[in-house]
Amino acid sequence: MILKSIATLTFVAALATAAFAQTDVVCDEAALLKAEQQIGQINDGAKKIESAKELDMAKQAMAANDVEKCKSHLSNAIKGMDAM
Repeated sequence: MILKSIATLTFVAALATAAFAQTDVVCDEAALLKAEQQIGQINDGAKKIESAKELDMAKQAMAANDVEKCKSHLSNAIKGMDAM
């Protein structure tokens, strides 16, 4: 019983952490431009391609006024750049 409770709390904490992490990302023109410039500096071809795809999807979401989707894709683009 205790093991199930711990597992449930761990799962909820993981979900909450992911949700709060996306709130740090601001999806606006400045953030998209900054990400685009950073992607241009990536040397790893595969990471560059994936980050560019996520950035394109973030731009499309922003154009459609879907802020949460924009944040999600921009966050993914940034995560793809982390190990430059």
